[in-house]
Amino acid sequence: MNDLIQLHTFEPQDVALLERELRARLQARWLHPWACLEVAITGPWRPADLWPGAPERLIWTSTFTLPEGGLLTADGELAAAERDTLARRRAPVTAAELLAPAFAAGLAVWHSDAGRSVFVSLWRDRRLRHSLRLEPGVQSVRCDGERVLIEAPPRHLPEGDRTGVLLGGWQRFLGEPLRMEGASRLMFVDTLAALTGDSPDEVLIARGEWSSEPARAVAGK
Repeated sequence: MNDLIQLHTFEPQDVALLERELRARLQARWLHPWACLEVAITGPWRPADLWPGAPERLIWTSTFTLPEGGLLTADGELAAAERDTLARRRAPVTAAELLAPAFAAGLAVWHSDAGRSVFVSLWRDRRLRHSLRLEPGVQSVRCDGERVLIEAPPRHLPEGDRTGVLLGGWQRFLGEPLRMEGASRLMFVDTLAALTGDSPDEVLIARGEWSSEPARAVAGK
């Protein structure tokens, strides 16, 4: 699996909204000349439809892909991190996290098999409330929006592993437990990745420039 970069919200998402909000947060000069960014959106869906006993809340999910690799230059990464307290959580900036403050509540996730790492950040009222970055055996970086706690190597990790970090983020986002065992836990990342599998990919940025195609709203499933 490629890196999984997603934004989950309780409010509707569509391509026009995401493009408008991302343009407001990213300056063109921050983009790599070869930068490409695509997004697929689905919603509303309910966790209870996928996991027995899970909440019935309606959720919208967007999945971001970078077909050509990186999005921001080094200077762009630093500039983008200065927005919305992003610099405090000590993790690379993703499109999902740049967009999270545009919603009343948002959960941004980044799961990388290649990098053996995971990062979640929870946003409420347009502010960072919680983030956790885990590189197993290397370090964990936890932030409550103000204070940062770094353990290298990580010794005290209640979440346990990368899947546990994702589940912990989801439980904070939903405000109630999301119990996962056996195959459901083992397949949790793949289940998240499949959420937008049937949705069309829309190009937001191509070759370092905003797409000339007019943004179109994506109908929910």
